[in-house]
Amino acid sequence: MPGRSLTRRTAVGAALVAPLAATACDIDPPSRDHGSADAAPPPPEDSELVTAVVAALVRARSVVEAATLSVPDLTPLLEPVATAHAAHLEVLEGAVADADVPTPAPPRVPADRAGALTAVRRSEQRLLREVRRGCVDAASGDLARVLASMAASTAQHGAALADPAAGQEAS
Repeated sequence: MPGRSLTRRTAVGAALVAPLAATACDIDPPSRDHGSADAAPPPPEDSELVTAVVAALVRARSVVEAATLSVPDLTPLLEPVATAHAAHLEVLEGAVADADVPTPAPPRVPADRAGALTAVRRSEQRLLREVRRGCVDAASGDLARVLASMAASTAQHGAALADPAAGQEAS
C-alpha cells in the first residue's frame, strides 16, 4: 500500500536478510542424507567463531539472570529470552570444549526496572552483532543457517524488549 510507513519488524527483518543475501552464494545446500556416518566435520576455521558465539551467549545469559535477580518482576518478560539462550547454547555446546566455555564475571545490573531492561537490551544488541558476524563469517553453510536462526530469534526478542510498554511497571 502506498504511503504505508516502515515498521520496526520490517526494518529488523531487512537488516537481518541483507547480510545473508550477500553471502547466499556461499551457503552449502542442506545434506540430503541425514544419517550419513561419514559426514564431514565442521571446518576448523569455524571453531573460533563458534567459541566466540558461545561466549557471547553465556555473557548475555548472565545479564538476563542478573536482571531477573535484581528485579524479580522482570522474570515473565525475560523468561522467553532466557529460554532462547538456553536452547541456542544447547545447539552449540557440542562444538565447543568445556574448557573453552567462559565463566563471565557477574554483571552489574541496576536494581530498578528501567535500568535492568536497558542492561538487557544492550547485552542483546551485543549478542546480535556477534551472531550476525558469525552468520557472515561461517565457512559451513549449516553453521551459517543455525546462526541466522539465532540472529532472527535474538532480533525478535530485542524488538520485544525495545517496546516502550516493556519498560513500564506492570499494572
